[in-house]
Amino acid sequence: MVKKEYICDAGKKSKIVIEDLSFQINEGATLILGFAGIGLIGPIVANQLIEQIPDVKEIGFLVSDYLPPISVFYQGVLKHPFRLLYTPQHNLIVGVCEVPFQTPSAYNDLSKTICNWALSEDVRAKEIVIFQGIPQRGIIDDYPVYYAAEAEMIDALEKHGIKKVEKGIIVGPEATVLNEALTNRLRAYALFTPVLEIPTPEGAAAIIEVLNDIYNLNIETDKLIEEGKEIKAKMLELAQKAQEYQKQQQLPGTGKEYTQYFQ
Repeated sequence: MVKKEYICDAGKKSKIVIEDLSFQINEGATLILGFAGIGLIGPIVANQLIEQIPDVKEIGFLVSDYLPPISVFYQGVLKHPFRLLYTPQHNLIVGVCEVPFQTPSAYNDLSKTICNWALSEDVRAKEIVIFQGIPQRGIIDDYPVYYAAEAEMIDALEKHGIKKVEKGIIVGPEATVLNEALTNRLRAYALFTPVLEIPTPEGAAAIIEVLNDIYNLNIETDKLIEEGKEIKAKMLELAQKAQEYQKQQQLPGTGKEYTQYFQ
């Protein structure tokens, strides 16, 4: 199989490998990147797009010395942990990274490699979008979506009814991708939503609804919302058991101080 590799001088420890050279990426594509951050918003969103967009096809992958020694597989089929897919119908490139990078020093190498490829003559992308969860404690009842963007993108995003984040920070590989985009001709923006410290499918569903509106997609989110309800119900159950356990600890002499409630 004929492959093409993309390596930039500034990102020598990472490279993008395109396996399917028959797929021509149309100029002006949007690169959607889903990283394995808190709440796993990125991978959940990216995988829903991959599963539900009919013409999306895997075109390649990113390899790096900084990727941890982890393999992933679906239904017994091994997959690269950082995959790249493309849908000609929507002119979207979807990148999904399902493992965390080993060290923060990996982020700059990664971001330079991605942006170098996105700006290459074979791609000529116009913008990058990333997702990041806003960590919350306890039960989340509402999942508003916020944005932070380059100045020239604000008017377009405001038209879609997304709320602006007045001030804050972005961390991890998402931050270095955005910072790298700020230094070149790629436009970039970020979408945020509240998340738990565990996978938060409801938050991913809220972001997908925004992507549906911006890019004229038709991604179903009902299943994700149901998964979120199941997670929430389980959390409530565990919280109730914890409260019962604490009450027992406060009743000395009953012989039930060490009753096991978490089974």
